[in-house]
Amino acid sequence: MIDFTLTRTSTAPIETVFDAMTDHRGIADAVWAIRRSTLDREGIPAPNGVGAIRRLVAIGPPFVEEIIEYERPTRYAYRMISGAPTRNHIGTIQLRETGMGTEVSWQLRSTLKIPGLDRLMLPVFKRVIDELLKGGITAAERRR
Repeated sequence: MIDFTLTRTSTAPIETVFDAMTDHRGIADAVWAIRRSTLDREGIPAPNGVGAIRRLVAIGPPFVEEIIEYERPTRYAYRMISGAPTRNHIGTIQLRETGMGTEVSWQLRSTLKIPGLDRLMLPVFKRVIDELLKGGITAAERRR
């Protein structure tokens, strides 16, 4: 099993960071590694809440994810539906206000379908999540 948490801090207010991080259609504008991002289905609350299905295209098949938690402005989570050789792939993003802005922690828990590849894939997953995290924070800081 792969299980790690990455944390970064933004100078933007928590609501702005949350909205940027959950802008499923706009992810490709903020993250260099994502060529296209679309929202296949809106969630509740519309458009980015629980039940939303987002599609992220990088290299290879698209990553299709469903939003399973949405608690604006402090927490959301998603599960991978398809696009990666994983099962039980859950990302949980938590935000908290700090004296300087907003701290964002992204926890990823994932089980690979091919046993024994965890050590090889851990750095790849960390790089991807770090790029998404940095992209979301950059987008939030542009919105201020």
